[in-house]
Amino acid sequence: MMKNRKYLTKGLAGVLAAGMIAGGALTAFAADPQTGSMSVTFTKTAPDSTFTLSIPSSVTLLEDKEVTEKVGLSAISVADTEKVQIRVASGITNGQVTLTDNDISRSVSSTVSLDGTTAIGNNAVVAEFSGTSTTPTTGGTLHFSAVGIDAEVGNYTGTITFEASIVDK
Repeated sequence: MMKNRKYLTKGLAGVLAAGMIAGGALTAFAADPQTGSMSVTFTKTAPDSTFTLSIPSSVTLLEDKEVTEKVGLSAISVADTEKVQIRVASGITNGQVTLTDNDISRSVSSTVSLDGTTAIGNNAVVAEFSGTSTTPTTGGTLHFSAVGIDAEVGNYTGTITFEASIVDK
């Protein structure tokens, strides 16, 4: 009886193993593989380019010394393909700013430059900025030459108007 039980156990184990192998094989090939696809996209829109112009409201010239003054931006955010340019819109002609004393009809002038030597031209670009930095990549400091000790007594005034705009690099 022991012998029959041994064969019975082996037989049942064999049948179970065969069923598992056959069942596994049937499961693996029971259906055709299925496929699917997914479109993956990403869109980032450029933020609105913005800047805030920072121009001093006044500068006082001296009769015997050069005076410097910074023009720039207090905030900037432009695309990588853009930059902000500040240029002279009016008030400088042939590199000179002219100040007049309206009470006595006299005038004095000062040479304006970016480097302390070469006068800037009419409508000159005086500063450029990129990205998000308020540090100019070009220019940013105006040099005003001394008015001269031969200037007559008076109250002289003039105006320089600047224009800033976003341009392509």
